[in-house]
Amino acid sequence: MRPFEEAIEAASAAEEIPGAVLLASDRHGKFKYGKAFGKRSVRDGADRSPLRLDSVMWIASCTKVVTALAALQCCERGLLALDEPIYQVLPEFKGLPVIKGFKEDGSPVLEPHKKPITLRHLLNHSSGVAYDETHPKLMAWHKWHRTRPNRSNVVEGRFSYPLVFEPGDSWCYGAGVDWAGVAVERANGGTTLQRYFEENIFSPVGVRDIVFSSYLHTRPDLQARLVDMSKRDPKNPRKVIRSNARPQHNERGGCFGGLGLFGPPEEFMKVIQGILATDKDHKLLSVASAEEFFRPCLSDKAKKALNKMLTVEEARIGMGNLHASVTKNWALGGIVNEEDVPGGRKAGTMTWTGLPNLVWFIDRKSDLCGLYAAQLYPPADAKSGELCGLFEQGLYGIYQKTTPKL
Repeated sequence: MRPFEEAIEAASAAEEIPGAVLLASDRHGKFKYGKAFGKRSVRDGADRSPLRLDSVMWIASCTKVVTALAALQCCERGLLALDEPIYQVLPEFKGLPVIKGFKEDGSPVLEPHKKPITLRHLLNHSSGVAYDETHPKLMAWHKWHRTRPNRSNVVEGRFSYPLVFEPGDSWCYGAGVDWAGVAVERANGGTTLQRYFEENIFSPVGVRDIVFSSYLHTRPDLQARLVDMSKRDPKNPRKVIRSNARPQHNERGGCFGGLGLFGPPEEFMKVIQGILATDKDHKLLSVASAEEFFRPCLSDKAKKALNKMLTVEEARIGMGNLHASVTKNWALGGIVNEEDVPGGRKAGTMTWTGLPNLVWFIDRKSDLCGLYAAQLYPPADAKSGELCGLFEQGLYGIYQKTTPKL
């Protein structure tokens, strides 16, 4: 057993983490790695059988890269445009105000946004659309209105509130990709995002077992393989216990393109490998679109805001576990490092995460992609970040030995 495997095995056995699934591949599948550690649940009396590559997880914000891929496919087909105003497809955004500040009595100062919102803004989180559960401006806005974040089971109901900055002028993680998913549905005559994914992304790469939460009730076979969610024990933070918090179950509702998918890690890995391979096999995108998908595209102001946020260690771990020494930018599908990481990711590597401590990366220059998948709250868990880092370091070591060209 390799050192990183020993560390993850030991942490799982000691219930410092509930377990993890590790996967990696090159573009053509000549190099493959896959191993599961730990168990499906840490709760006494529950199914404590070993975690498997086909165990079903909530992949949360790892959903975003699939939606971004779908949006760019629609651009290829002339159904959407990256850099034109999005109002024809998403009229909800026309005239949407920006919160400029608050008066002494707590009332918000609102002004209509001046720069047009584009699909690119929605995909790279520079639109001004935030999450109202976490952004200070939106929390203050709710406080003034004596409201709470909406729990609607459709995007249009759940994420309807003002912008927190002028489009393109800053960076803030939020629900823009969920709205991009709505744009994909509307541009395709009202088809569901589930059906669009199945026909245009999942089928070409051989995926059969990934569904939105709103479709999980149609797949009892997937429900039977669901992994329990765990959390840090507040009485003993070195240990994990079962979490009673429910994942994003949205039964009979809409498809949330920013957070809604459930599936086995080995199935999601097929999508990640498909993105790595698409510049050669063209199954998902053309060569030109693949280049656009990975191209850093934040404004200078937005890039500065992103990198400032990533100086916070918790944010760095939670936003792809990127090495602190490199500058970061955002492409259409995820965050990218702009310099090489010694012994690891090459410049231009794309990555993103899912809330319960999932991390994927695609390194086109090295011809390598990987996935660390777990079901553990809170996000940006320090122990998970440490183990994910060991996995990645060990993976590159293995791969470099089998691929002398690196």
